[in-house]
Amino acid sequence: MGYCKGVSRALALAVSALQDAKDAGKPVYSLGKLIHNDETCAFFADQGMQVIAGSEGYEPGVVVLRAHGVPDTIRSSFVEAGFDLVDATCPVVKHNLSSIAAYASSHTILIVGHPGHPETLAMRGVQCGGKSCETVLIHNPEDIGLPEPGKSYVVFVQTTFDQGLWNEIQAILRTWERYGCEIIFANEVCPSSINRRQATLELADACDAVVVIGGRESANTRALYRLVCKRGKKAWHIENETEITDEMRSYDILGITAGASTPSEVIHRVIDSLQQE
Repeated sequence: MGYCKGVSRALALAVSALQDAKDAGKPVYSLGKLIHNDETCAFFADQGMQVIAGSEGYEPGVVVLRAHGVPDTIRSSFVEAGFDLVDATCPVVKHNLSSIAAYASSHTILIVGHPGHPETLAMRGVQCGGKSCETVLIHNPEDIGLPEPGKSYVVFVQTTFDQGLWNEIQAILRTWERYGCEIIFANEVCPSSINRRQATLELADACDAVVVIGGRESANTRALYRLVCKRGKKAWHIENETEITDEMRSYDILGITAGASTPSEVIHRVIDSLQQE
């Protein structure tokens, strides 16, 4: 539980960006929230990092592109406006974005992800030949219609997408081969997410209830919470120790897990608070 490699890398780059901006006498920004954790974002805000949604109206400086990736048009707008880019895109996500561009000329691109999620927006914002690649978004099995017979499709999934839902969607898309279609599944849910979810299921089986720690906006944290609930165990999704209740302490065996953007110090504070009478 706690930070995955992609998040750890992004935070290290953000710390370096703060120092580089200070040395150069430039303002420093993050494009959107650096990670889905308000406490961590507040730390960087205290250090002078301003969260912005675009380049317009801001003095050029150093801007950190978050781990989820960004649409190509937004990246270009910062370069054209004279900003220095620090690309904290997770290497796994960056590979997927490059693959979308490579397949776009020969296949119809299907994106499986949560509408509005930063990574989904980045995947749908890949540019090919000076314009955004055409993509079709699938959020759940109900979004899947019928294919165009004989067509070639390539499917990309958001790296933190729900594994069970992804399995259902894959099974339906595989039936498109009956129509003479080519279906390529270009990537999978991030192995780190899969390992965490498997560990959470094992934790739920060994406990009476589970506390899941992480930001409300964190897709992978919400996925962990849902897994425990589906296992038939009582669960809570909290952001920090201020949300602890007496009910949590009433269970004999209480499990603790956390999302990939949850700082270790937050986890330890929750544990310490739960152990107090």
